[in-house]
Amino acid sequence: MRIETPDKMELIGTRSYKFLQKIVQFMRFIFISVLTIYLVFCLLSLIERLYSVIKVNNYILTFTRMRDFLTDALFVLIVIDFISAMFYQKRIHYVLSLLEIGFIVVTRKLILLSPEPQNAHLIFVLTFASALFFVLIFYFYKVTGRLRKA
Repeated sequence: MRIETPDKMELIGTRSYKFLQKIVQFMRFIFISVLTIYLVFCLLSLIERLYSVIKVNNYILTFTRMRDFLTDALFVLIVIDFISAMFYQKRIHYVLSLLEIGFIVVTRKLILLSPEPQNAHLIFVLTFASALFFVLIFYFYKVTGRLRKA
């Protein structure tokens, strides 16, 4: 007994597929809208936090305060990168965006870790992972043609 699978063009032409595609597009629009509103509030919160940190400390920023602000800014960057990924059409651009998000997440974790001897192994592994993400990002930039040739 042989099971036949429908041709991809036949599947795309069906009513149920078109209905499902419209539902997915609508949900994608809702998701992008909610994330954009969330991004606006994140940016406003980040600006307010920077203003309060600078104003309260008489324009003197300590390492710990800058580290906390930088991790918040990297979180906002993750949200921005995630929103921009929703507008891509090609799968390779999604891969590149996920690599960028992974790099930012690992870098954010490295910034949050305190440089103590018991964290040395974790810092080494995260640094290696960060370097690997960085190399993969450059590779995919070259593959997608986004890396300009000098």
